[in-house]
Amino acid sequence: MWARQTQRWSDFDFEGPARDGFAVDWPIRYKDLAPWYSYVEKFAGIAGNKDGLDTLPDGEFLPPWELTCVEEHFKRIVAANYKNRHVIFARCAHLTKPNQIHLDQGRGQCQARNLCQRGCPFGGYFNANSTTIPWAEKTGNLTLRSHSVVHSIIYNEQKGKATGVRVIDAITKQATEYFADVIFVNAGAVNTNLILLNSISNRFPDGLGNDNGLLGKYFAFHNYRARITAKYEGFLDYKTEQSRASGAYIPRFRNVYKQETDFLRGYALTFDATRRSAVVKTESQFGEELKAKLMDASSRLGPWNIGSQCMGETIPKETNYVALDTNQQDEWGMPLIKFNVSFDDNDEKMIKDFMEQFTEMYEKAGFTDIKASDSKQAPGLDIHEMGGVRMGKDPKTSLLSSKNQMHSYKNVIVSDGACMTSTSTQNPSLTYMALAARAANLAVDLLKKG
Repeated sequence: MWARQTQRWSDFDFEGPARDGFAVDWPIRYKDLAPWYSYVEKFAGIAGNKDGLDTLPDGEFLPPWELTCVEEHFKRIVAANYKNRHVIFARCAHLTKPNQIHLDQGRGQCQARNLCQRGCPFGGYFNANSTTIPWAEKTGNLTLRSHSVVHSIIYNEQKGKATGVRVIDAITKQATEYFADVIFVNAGAVNTNLILLNSISNRFPDGLGNDNGLLGKYFAFHNYRARITAKYEGFLDYKTEQSRASGAYIPRFRNVYKQETDFLRGYALTFDATRRSAVVKTESQFGEELKAKLMDASSRLGPWNIGSQCMGETIPKETNYVALDTNQQDEWGMPLIKFNVSFDDNDEKMIKDFMEQFTEMYEKAGFTDIKASDSKQAPGLDIHEMGGVRMGKDPKTSLLSSKNQMHSYKNVIVSDGACMTSTSTQNPSLTYMALAARAANLAVDLLKKG
């Protein structure tokens, strides 16, 4: 399950570490990934507008849904009062108008039912079950092995390279080994780190490719602790009835063109404004009695409900890491993974700034009953985990090359969240997919060349 929010990164994001001096410089820039963003967007189907923002490059878009009247009101207020702040439709991986490639995939138009968490019978949003697994099956080359717990990557001491994968059957506990010329590790950031750390040999006693001791370190994520809510008494002759798959989005505006705050980097925001009929219980009513109750409920509308959630960039630090637990194992004989991850002063300053800025922005829009809150939740209750197997130019300070190949050997490729050098503020899944497509294309080229 994913929230299906799909924003491209810009050079402001890829250049961030070099400009601000944290983490290590990304070995790629936007131009390296731009064609692969397009490749993925055309295949997945992304609804959005051409917004013309240098902080959030435009992509290959299907038609978007409309913003509500209050979201449009807020967009006008922000544009009139702030130079580099923008309220846009939140780009999302939904088929608002399928193209032929999507029909060939067997998918149908998104019905905007907002029941995505149940799994979509129409294939209206992009996911593995509706799209990539059936597409791979069409090749005739797919074997899907269920009930599998990946234990480790097999390193062949004689050949001096990784040669396969060891898998534990989740039910029988039997081990099976599979061999391949190229191995992709895409288990999600946490489990990719776990698998590589557990892949030990005489050559790599501390985990596969871990010559510099950095495997599992510089782990980062997006900070979701802060949010703000409000009411709006305007536009009371309007209400929202139809569902949609996405609302509004406010790209990062802090520290973009220059360092302007006492914290590094910035945050992005959701923004939603909805007004719906009252919810009524109708178990005992039918006919005229039921209709009268529903009509009465539809006339009992309160003010508009406004809300934003902050998605803040956390700074990768060596002290934020994941590691193997030397004392505890799971039922398949694998070490548990332990976390040493915490928020820092930069995160606290960012949250404070968000609350101040958005209280002011909400006030300018005429919103009332404004409430900013900090959940104080622990790391791990947020999302978008990244890092631990980061990309970089120098094998002394990173584990992956600019092509997502491990520095120590070229036939193991990591292109999920574990590969990320920094987190930026955008939802990262589109970037993972672009990196994975780019790396897969590289693998095909290299295999053809022998």
